[in-house]
Amino acid sequence: MNRMLAGAAAAVAAVSMNVQAQDFPNRPVRIVVPFSAGSATDILARSVAARLTEMWGQQVLSDNRPGALGIIGTELMLKANPDGHTLLMVSSGHAANATLASAKLPFDTIKDFAGIAPVAIVPNVLVVSPSSGVKSVRDLVELSKKRPNGLLYASAGIGSSTHLNGEVVRSALGIQAQHVPFKGVPEGLTDVIGGRVDFFMVPLVASLSQLKAGKLVGLAVGTNKRSSVLPDLPSLVETHPNAGFDGWFGLLASSKTPRPLVNRLNRDVNKVLSMTEVRDQFLTQGAETMSMTPEQFDKFLVGEVARLGKVVRDSGAKAE
Repeated sequence: MNRMLAGAAAAVAAVSMNVQAQDFPNRPVRIVVPFSAGSATDILARSVAARLTEMWGQQVLSDNRPGALGIIGTELMLKANPDGHTLLMVSSGHAANATLASAKLPFDTIKDFAGIAPVAIVPNVLVVSPSSGVKSVRDLVELSKKRPNGLLYASAGIGSSTHLNGEVVRSALGIQAQHVPFKGVPEGLTDVIGGRVDFFMVPLVASLSQLKAGKLVGLAVGTNKRSSVLPDLPSLVETHPNAGFDGWFGLLASSKTPRPLVNRLNRDVNKVLSMTEVRDQFLTQGAETMSMTPEQFDKFLVGEVARLGKVVRDSGAKAE
């Protein structure tokens, strides 16, 4: 009898979860972005949110909650009702933080999250101010030799992918460079353009307009291959094999989210990313869409925690 009751209860629960997934969303959906407005994470979140709003007939909003290694925004999502109406857009820095800031994290980077879907791979670009006179990576290395105290490099905050990428570049180029964390990408770009900071490994999607306007000088892309948007710009890997860094972005939910709902979210996000206009829009910004099942994305996150953990240790990056 007890087995029959347990089986009946499980069947009722399964039906309830499936109904919940079918009825979703029944109110506005929030995508928490743990970085400032104008960051690559924010730009991609808003692009996806706009298409999901059209698909669902419910408003999907991007909610910027920057600060504290992304912990503020991440905790906000985890404390919300795990019913799919509050999601989190993260960068690869989320996986790196498992090592970079392990003592500071009030959550488990793997166990507390359910992968919804990866969104895009976006190359970071090594940029400098036009007033610096630096025209190439070699010029940047030579400039560092003339500075007794080394160079200054910007990031979108401690623990961000731009911070980690900056450390990778510093190590690969063999230069002295001090990390200058900013609240976000826009703030860092302002000081690079103004010549107050020497360089920045900034996401292409967040810097393309300034590069085209001549407000920034691009020296190289950080990915393992050249970008189709800036084909004349070399990859750092062409001259410094250890300088490669692929930055990715994706949507997460709480691990407490019912699996049928996770699958529904994954299906709908992948539909958005498969739209020709979305793929073309991303490509013009230097981003390439990604597509995975929830299970594949969960496995990918586990691998990225291990891969980026090694990058963190090898580069010597620290959460100051």
